[in-house]
Amino acid sequence: NSIKAKICERVINCCIQKLQCSYQIISLLHIFIQDSVPHIALLASGGGQRAAVGLVGSLHQMEKEGLLDTLLYLGGVSGSTWSMASLYNDSQFSTNMDAAVSRLFDSPSVKLEQAVDWLGERAKEEHFSLADIWGVLTSAGFMKQMDLRCLSDEANRNATNPYPIYCAIEKHCFTQGPIEGKWFEISPHEAGFTELGLFIETSLLGSKFQNGTLLEKKKEMDMVKLQGDFQNRRSVYSIGDKHTVLSVLERKRQFLLYSIHVNVFLPVSFLINQVIPLIAEWKWGTTGNFLYRYQGESDNLSNNYDPFPLNESFLTQNHDAGLVINVPYPSFLGDKRDIDLIIAPEYSAGNMFETLTLARDYAAEMKKPFPEINDTILEDSDWPKDCYVLEGKEKEPTIIYMPLFNRRNCKGLFPNVQLCFHCN
Repeated sequence: NSIKAKICERVINCCIQKLQCSYQIISLLHIFIQDSVPHIALLASGGGQRAAVGLVGSLHQMEKEGLLDTLLYLGGVSGSTWSMASLYNDSQFSTNMDAAVSRLFDSPSVKLEQAVDWLGERAKEEHFSLADIWGVLTSAGFMKQMDLRCLSDEANRNATNPYPIYCAIEKHCFTQGPIEGKWFEISPHEAGFTELGLFIETSLLGSKFQNGTLLEKKKEMDMVKLQGDFQNRRSVYSIGDKHTVLSVLERKRQFLLYSIHVNVFLPVSFLINQVIPLIAEWKWGTTGNFLYRYQGESDNLSNNYDPFPLNESFLTQNHDAGLVINVPYPSFLGDKRDIDLIIAPEYSAGNMFETLTLARDYAAEMKKPFPEINDTILEDSDWPKDCYVLEGKEKEPTIIYMPLFNRRNCKGLFPNVQLCFHCN
């Protein structure tokens, strides 16, 4: 029940089991392994509904090709985590992606009463916010599923599926703090700051800590709340001057239109009494800060990073990691997970190759290996190929980068097709 600075033994054991499965699959593919089983990670980009659907499609095709079981990790940010949360509700989804596709497209809508009951319970809590409503809109509206399990429930499962890593950013460090405190990751076993190397058990996320000691254990958040608290980007920005009447009305209009867009109609009384006051304040979710007043010795910190200013506040806010890099590269660079191959399907609608160049710059700042990006590749930004390979020479991982919209599947319509599917 304290802060840890190393990957816990249970995570290592889980990954060893998965590597054993990967070895069997790679052998069946008649691929010769000289030294050790390669550590392969699929890192799914953000991109709203497009990313959520695209990730399921990518995994479905990998299963058909006999490649899905070679993955050691599956990492996601923003929209791709929506489908990750849905997929991992099945402890063996990687063996039956047809069923996963069917659930995505053929599942009945969530009953309004179920969504409202969940919100009603959250409204009784101290830190009820728009993040809770965002979680319902995402889960019930987009994914047609109210997933009430906890992420730590997956810690005791077998190693059939790739090990999941959900990524977010810490709001204070995103806006004004050091880069080492920005990136936050959550897995079934642990949650914490990637570069600081400081983690707690996932089941304790949101509990009260002081100086590394657990003071009060809170109920673990379910997957609906987790998505609301950690996968929204609207909370970072305000629309104009938050004190003006017009900005408040604009927030109300946008948020309510969004709820209608995803077919989640909240009762009028709930909107008036609970939702509209939150919109007026632009109040988004907070989580108990496990680094509050933490004074860990410097030799206990990864690379001797100081947790200041993260240890000043009793509460913290985590948001959409796509605001920094719309692919979860930071969690998979360097020695911690020792990744050999990164498969990076690109579902986002931003500038092509931007996630690659941002990851390269991040790696350079953090002094982590990253493969060279040839300038000729960047010249394809307006008309990309369907696949690029950035070869790792020594310690760098090899990256297979695959734009969703490319000259092969969009023919001569690339800019127009991309606009048709634009969503955040």
